[in-house]
Amino acid sequence: MKDFQLLTTRELSAALQYLASGSKVKLLAGGTDLLVDLAQKSHRLAGIDYLLDISQIKELKLIRVRDNRLEIGSLVTHTDLSENPLTRRYFPMLVQAARVIGSTQIRNRGTVGGNINHASPAADLLPPLLALRSEVELTAQGGSRVLPLSQFVTGPYQTCLRPDELLTTLRLPLPSPDYYGSFQRIGRRKAVTIARLSLALVVRVTNGLFQDSRLVPGSATPYPQPLARVEAALNNQAVAMLDLEEMGRLAGEEMVALSGERWSTPYKKPALASLVKKALLAIMEEVAADGKG
Repeated sequence: MKDFQLLTTRELSAALQYLASGSKVKLLAGGTDLLVDLAQKSHRLAGIDYLLDISQIKELKLIRVRDNRLEIGSLVTHTDLSENPLTRRYFPMLVQAARVIGSTQIRNRGTVGGNINHASPAADLLPPLLALRSEVELTAQGGSRVLPLSQFVTGPYQTCLRPDELLTTLRLPLPSPDYYGSFQRIGRRKAVTIARLSLALVVRVTNGLFQDSRLVPGSATPYPQPLARVEAALNNQAVAMLDLEEMGRLAGEEMVALSGERWSTPYKKPALASLVKKALLAIMEEVAADGKG
């Protein structure tokens, strides 16, 4: 077992000072992924000097609206995310995703920042956050930078976070009333489980047509990324005339184009097609109920 020192702080400035020290520091927030890595002696912990507990930094636990965006602190737990009135009002799809993460205990401890930083291909929050065009604020002692989430996650379990940076805030543009969303998920069972497949779909409906379509699966590609071909095929399609089977078929083909043929492909290809059809049907029904189809 690797020996390291445990540090703790309640101040963001102190945390940034530790990160800038030149030592190899690993952050501890909820710990739901980190404790597993410790138990398994994961290579991701190789060479660390300090484990820094940041779980008590209050300013990273805020959810607020500012400049027409919803700001979510990186230490907001999945439970807080799913129960907050602002997220429930503006982003019900994100609330739905947060509610199916792990167990009650994991949702009470696990954080939004941890879920994003871990960058698991099966992370439940990444598909909806990507579909909602989220941004991340990365803060170091010398200042902050803001990146689209799509640029922050660079591969499976990989991000562009620098050693001296801390993911402090997630920013989501508030949606207009003509946007619709759906989150779909398949797990092995209805208990504590990692998603075998998930899907986030966001579209704008204008004059009965799909516009600005965003379709992001989870556990389907090496890391969550949009299915650009399906998005292009959806745009300018009439809601009432949409061919669900064709959209599902295109999604399965694009998944294989991105990830290659794998042992799971015979299962995941039709399963993803089914999720796409369910998501589209849910949105079509909501649009019809609103009288916009």
